[in-house]
Amino acid sequence: MGREPRPRSRVVEAIAVLLLARPMRAAEIAQALGYPVNYVTSYLSYWRVRGLFEYENGFWRLTERGVRFAQSVLEREVSERVSQYVALARSILGGEQVGRAANREGGEPAVTSSSGAQRFTAARTDAAGGEPLEGDRLVCAEALLEALDLTEEEREVLDQLLTHYLKWGTTYTYVEALEEALSADRAWLLRVLRSLQSKGLIYIYSDRRLGVRVGLSRRVKAYMERCAGGAGRQQ
Repeated sequence: MGREPRPRSRVVEAIAVLLLARPMRAAEIAQALGYPVNYVTSYLSYWRVRGLFEYENGFWRLTERGVRFAQSVLEREVSERVSQYVALARSILGGEQVGRAANREGGEPAVTSSSGAQRFTAARTDAAGGEPLEGDRLVCAEALLEALDLTEEEREVLDQLLTHYLKWGTTYTYVEALEEALSADRAWLLRVLRSLQSKGLIYIYSDRRLGVRVGLSRRVKAYMERCAGGAGRQQ
């Protein structure tokens, strides 16, 4: 049996979470999310055919599969929120822990800089020889995603391409592999990829033998290598 297609759109996730509360009309959903009714209806209709939503007497509701999907979104969001608060709590305690460690050793507390740039520069080098740390490339990728004007869908796909680059050191992959990694619908994925291509962030190349190749554009790759101190891994 083939794998069920799973939406990767934040819009679909938001709709599913709303419908977890109760059945709604398309106009209600659109008003709650701040989108045009036709825009919301297009998502509802698309995922109705694929078994996520159902329509009856003017109201949209979740199918059993839709309920499972909405609950998984809630669990993910709660988990991410908890992780954020844990990181914040550790950040709050960080300075105090450093000071206590220094006092126990009889030295002075470490002086922390208020400049984010200086903290970043300090974190970029290791004790061995000043080489950029692996985590440094991750910081660069996250900074890039934050700086770009992207939709949630574009951000998710570009994030996966950057993750692939950081893990394997290659700036490209194939649509089939990307579809698998994202558990994405092919039509949705191609639409988002074309949007990213129009913004000059990726390229799409059709290889007759191997299929459709997708890769980071030259300017994105150049940014990653420059940001990480020129130590980006080569293809």
